[in-house]
Amino acid sequence: MLFNQLIEMALLSLGYSHSSAAQAKGLIQVGKWNPVPLSYVTDAPDATVADMLQDVYHVVTLKIQLHSCPKLEDLPPEQWSHTTVRNALKDLLKDMNQSSLAKECPLSQHVRIYVSNVLLGISRTGKPPCPPEAY
Repeated sequence: MLFNQLIEMALLSLGYSHSSAAQAKGLIQVGKWNPVPLSYVTDAPDATVADMLQDVYHVVTLKIQLHSCPKLEDLPPEQWSHTTVRNALKDLLKDMNQSSLAKECPLSQHVRIYVSNVLLGISRTGKPPCPPEAY
């Protein structure tokens, strides 16, 4: 594997999307030295991971920084229509399990389940899901 593909390949193997993996930045830290961007380590486009890390693999830490979204207040209002928010929440609910979502979300379990059911169109009766106060 080429050294300049290390971050992208690591993220893809962990299940991240191609777009997330392509936008990620990688830092490498040797021992207690300060971390440096991978692009600073070599200019050789054909350098492999083995070539670059064979002598230091046991003391190297790879740090990956994923691209993050700007703060909501910095985004243009037209970007957050009902449809885009609904789709973003759908994607989040599909990607996260209930226990990890519970750690990130301040809402009660009943509200989270209701929102999940509404967004994903889940109902045991075939009717629209009940509001959270019905639980």
